[in-house]
Amino acid sequence: MLDAERGYPRMLQDLAAYISEPSLPALTRQFLHDQMALDNSLPLPEIISPIAVFHSASATFYAPSDLSGTHGVCREIIRSTPVWQGKDPQRDCVLIVEDDDKPGMRGMIVGQVKLFFSFSHEGQIYPCALIERFSRVGRGPDPNTGMWKVKPLLDRQKNRVQTVEHLDVIFRSAHLIPVFGDGPLPDDFHFSFSLDVFNSYYVNRYADHHTFKIIF
Repeated sequence: MLDAERGYPRMLQDLAAYISEPSLPALTRQFLHDQMALDNSLPLPEIISPIAVFHSASATFYAPSDLSGTHGVCREIIRSTPVWQGKDPQRDCVLIVEDDDKPGMRGMIVGQVKLFFSFSHEGQIYPCALIERFSRVGRGPDPNTGMWKVKPLLDRQKNRVQTVEHLDVIFRSAHLIPVFGDGPLPDDFHFSFSLDVFNSYYVNRYADHHTFKIIF
């Protein structure tokens, strides 16, 4: 992650209220519990350290077709900021690795970054992200477009499912394209709501040659 932002509350509960994410404390404690590989019978650990908030993080990666070594490595900036270039929020989507043994999208899920933050516990720093998750649609790419489809992951109350993830499992950014219906969008529809209102999305594997080689 890059430089920490100023103006945010430093305590976890206060930060959750400030950004209107009431589940953040419980999700972060569950994340820490999993990171520490604690027994499920033990209570979730308390987080008392100050929280640092970031508006961006850098990802370093390479595609299978790239040259070996440092010359084939790519770096990109992933953003999650309430105001981008003085205007609207920018909450990028990312590919999150869940199973290294499965190829391509079969081992990854897509998430939208709602917050980059870090905290420390027992001398260990945990850089992480609050993620709104998408689930894969079907067992393979769409036969007409060659792109995987995803949909917002919902709980039983039809709320978006969120998790806190370590930055180490974020592979790189992802570009989602809405699966449009037959009707037109309202004239006053604002692009900043694009990831909130559609039922499903294509994971764009044609965004660049790296994505084309990674998402299959």
